[in-house]
Amino acid sequence: MLVIWKNTLDFGNKLKMLKIYVVLTILVGGLDKNRYICKQKYYYNINKNMSELNFNEIFARRLQNARKMCGFSQAELASRMRVLETKCPVLYKSVSSTAIEKYEKGVMSPDNDIIITTIARALDTNVGNLHRPFTVHIDINNFEFRKKSKLGKKAVEKIKLKVQERIEKYVEIERICDEEPHCKVNFSDVVVECDEDARNIAVRLRNEWQLGMGPILNPINVLENNGVKVIEVNEDPELFDGTSTTVEGIPVVILNANDEKCSNPKHQNSSERRNLTLFHELGHQLMNISDDVTPKEREALCNVFANEMLIPSETFKWIFGERRSSISLFELKDVQKEYGISARALMYKAAQLGVISQSKYKYFCIELNVKESLRRIIDETMMKPQHSSRFERLVYRALATEIISISKAAELLDESVSQILKNYNLKVANAYNN
Repeated sequence: MLVIWKNTLDFGNKLKMLKIYVVLTILVGGLDKNRYICKQKYYYNINKNMSELNFNEIFARRLQNARKMCGFSQAELASRMRVLETKCPVLYKSVSSTAIEKYEKGVMSPDNDIIITTIARALDTNVGNLHRPFTVHIDINNFEFRKKSKLGKKAVEKIKLKVQERIEKYVEIERICDEEPHCKVNFSDVVVECDEDARNIAVRLRNEWQLGMGPILNPINVLENNGVKVIEVNEDPELFDGTSTTVEGIPVVILNANDEKCSNPKHQNSSERRNLTLFHELGHQLMNISDDVTPKEREALCNVFANEMLIPSETFKWIFGERRSSISLFELKDVQKEYGISARALMYKAAQLGVISQSKYKYFCIELNVKESLRRIIDETMMKPQHSSRFERLVYRALATEIISISKAAELLDESVSQILKNYNLKVANAYNN
C-alpha cells in the first residue's frame, strides 16, 4: 500500500487510499471508531476545499499572507533568504523577489522543497502553514476594529491576517475533534439605546450563563465554555487593545495578550484592562445597538455592558452602599482584586450609579492627573495574567488520541516538532504524576 501511495500523485486518490487503510485498521482493532469518524469529517472538509483551490493557489495565498504578517516586502523576504543560503547553502536556497512575486500570483511555484523550507524559515513559520488548505471562510474586512491613533494601515492588515490564521486553525482543530460549541444566546429582541439597556443585557447574559452576581474568576474560560472564541495576539499595547467579529455565527473576540511593561502607563495592558476589553468586544457582538446611536455612544454602551458583566450594579451597591461622600483607596483595590475590574472603572461606575456625585468623580480624575504616586497605586494591577488555553488543549488532545500527527500539531501551533514532543511528553508526565 505504501508503494501505491508514493506513486499516486492525485490528492483524491490519496484520500481514498487513506480511508481504505483506516477502515482495515478498524476491522483488525487497531484504531478506535470514534477517532476515525473525527478523521473522516476532517479529511472530507479538506477534500471539499481542495476542489475549489489547487495547490499553487493555496501556496500563493498562504505565502502572501505569511509575508504580510511579518511586515516584509517581497525584496526583504528575498534578502532574508539570501542570508540563510549564505550561512548554510546545503540546507537553504534563495530566490529573487521577482520569483516571489510570481509565486504569490500563482503563475509559478517553487521547483524543490529546499526553496519552500527556506521561505518558511525566513518567515519564521512552519512549512505546513504554507500548504494548509482554506477550510473556513473569514472576511477580514468584517472586523469591529477600533484602532489607536498610531496604528497605520499596514499594521491593521498585519493584525487582521494574524487573527484570520488563528481563527482558521481554531475552527480546524474543533472540526478535527468534533468539538464545535455554539453560543446560544440571542438578544436581538432588545434594541439597545441607553446605558440601562446595556446593563439589562449584561444581567440577562449573566443569568443565561448562570454566573450569579459574584466575581467571574476566569472571564476567558467563561466565554470559551459558552461558545465564544477568544483569540490572543501579541502586539504593541500602545497600538491595539482588541477587536471582534463573527465567524459562521460564532462571536470571536480578539485580545492583545502583550502584558509587558509599557513606556506610557496610560496604555499598560493590565489583566483588568484586558477583562474590560474582553467584555467590551463581546458587547459589540451580542448587543443589538440602535442605528441612531453614534460611534462614540456605541463605544460607551459597550463599556457600560463590560462594566456590568464584571461587577453587577446590585452587587456594587451592596458592597459600597447606595450613597457615599467618598470611597477609600483600600476599598477600591480590594474590590479590584476580587472582581478583576480596575479602580478607575470602579470609580466611573460609582459616579454612573449615583453612589458618588459627579463633582467627586471629577475631583478624583484631577487628583490622578496631578499626583503621580496616587496614579501609580490606582493603576497597579492586582491580578495574575490569564490567557486562553482551549485551542492548545484541543491540539494536544487530538495528538494524544492519535487523530492528528505530530507534524500536524506543529503546523497548528506554529512550533517545531521537537518543541511539540517536549511539551507533549511534559504534559503526559504531569498527568501521570497527578
